[in-house]
Amino acid sequence: MHTVLILAGGRRVEALLLSASPDCLRVAIPGRGDLVDLHRLGGDWISERGDRVEIAALIAVDGVSLARFLPRTHARAMAAV
Repeated sequence: MHTVLILAGGRRVEALLLSASPDCLRVAIPGRGDLVDLHRLGGDWISERGDRVEIAALIAVDGVSLARFLPRTHARAMAAV
């Protein structure tokens, strides 16, 4: 699943979501040698370094239901492609 993350300082990066649970996301970011784990703390997603990360977009294909993987996550806006 394709995703766009907003990192500390407002920098946006594209990533590939490899696995998801209600409290943990594992993503691959181009140019980084290691996978990145994000953990949910309160209502925020936190990086391994302790930085807050915002999920700007999750783009599902083939009818994948995001609610199944992230039941406590709610869209701020919906857009058709």
